[in-house]
Amino acid sequence: MMNLLFYQNHFLKKHNNMDEWKKYYDEGVAYSKVSQGATKKGKLGNIVIYNMVSMAAEGFLTSLLAREGVFPEHSSISSMMRELKKRMPVPDAFTSEVRFLNTFMNFCSLEVVPERIPTDEEVKRMSLFIAELQVWVEQSLYPVNEIC
Repeated sequence: MMNLLFYQNHFLKKHNNMDEWKKYYDEGVAYSKVSQGATKKGKLGNIVIYNMVSMAAEGFLTSLLAREGVFPEHSSISSMMRELKKRMPVPDAFTSEVRFLNTFMNFCSLEVVPERIPTDEEVKRMSLFIAELQVWVEQSLYPVNEIC
């Protein structure tokens, strides 16, 4: 019990530090920028763009969870989204977009599952989602204080 409390306190102190969650956020921004540029230019291929979008989503969601002092139980995007929804309001459309991203993911399985390659239209959908997610995360991390 003591070790668990020490770990939780250590994690909370470590991840409430702005430098920690900002690293995850900055990674998300970098992956988002690459995915957005590649989508517009038609470069890198749809599998690589999908991977960049997924990495961006992971970075953005991890940054919010780290800022909240939450250690995700699982590293999947949908698991992190569920954790966030327990703590803050999340746009409803994000749930379906995360599920959409998961349809391309090859989870560890004993069964051989054929690879699903996203079409150009699906990549555009992913690109739009990651742009919307980035704006929402930025607004959540850096709320604008109104002066009345």
